[in-house]
Parts: sequence; structure tokens; C-alpha cells
Amino acid sequence: MLNLVVYVVAALAVGYVVSQWLFKKDTEIEDRRRGAARLAGVLSSLGLKKTPEFLIDYSVGDYSGMGKKVKQLAELFLAGSDAVVAEFGQVFDGVLTAKLKTEAGRAFVAAKLSDAARASDPSVVKDAPAPAAVVK
Repeated sequence: MLNLVVYVVAALAVGYVVSQWLFKKDTEIEDRRRGAARLAGVLSSLGLKKTPEFLIDYSVGDYSGMGKKVKQLAELFLAGSDAVVAEFGQVFDGVLTAKLKTEAGRAFVAAKLSDAARASDPSVVKDAPAPAAVVK
């Protein structure tokens, strides 16, 4: 009888430890999925479309949807570069818009423009002649 009590207590202890470990693993998975959903939102706000869709499928556990998205992405790359270039154009516009909303971002863009300017660019001519007077 004592052996049976020891076995039951041992089984309960092992069950408790295993359940705690499983809950910890479940929380880790949930945290990864929450992170994927947040990242999908940020990438969408910057203009990306395909990657956020993939991340949303991951965040809800839609592995078959993820597989379809990978297949669609491969087909997109194999079909030509126009769709990829268009999506990255949208991303560029989104990132530029985000940069221009902050003072530091505007300074960064201005510095890049200054670095890229050539002496022959009209925007960098410092000693331009005054415009001729308009005769009425």
C-alpha cells in the first residue's frame, strides 16, 4: 500500500513538472506569434505586402497558408522583376514618409541629399544671378 502512495505522489509530481514546462513552452510560442503580428503591422505601415501576409499566417498558426505564400512569392520572383520593384518602390515611399515626419529623419534625408548633390545641380548653385526684372 505504501508503494502505491509513493507511486501516486511521484506521478503527480512528474505531471506537475511536465505541465509547468509545457505551459512555459506554450507562452514562448505565443510570444513569438505576438511578435510576428506586431512586425507584420510595422512592415505593412511601411508599404510591404507579401511579408506581412506571411507573418500574419504564422501568427495565427496557418502553416498551410504560409506554404501557399512561399509558393506565391516564388512565382512572383520567377515572373519578372516588375512586381518586386513596384513593392519596393512602395516601401521606399513609406520609409521616406516616416523619415520626413521627424526632425532627425529630415536631417538625415537632407544630409543624404547634400552628399549626393553635384556641383552642376541647380539646387547647389550659391552665386546664381538675380532673376531679370519682369517687364509689364
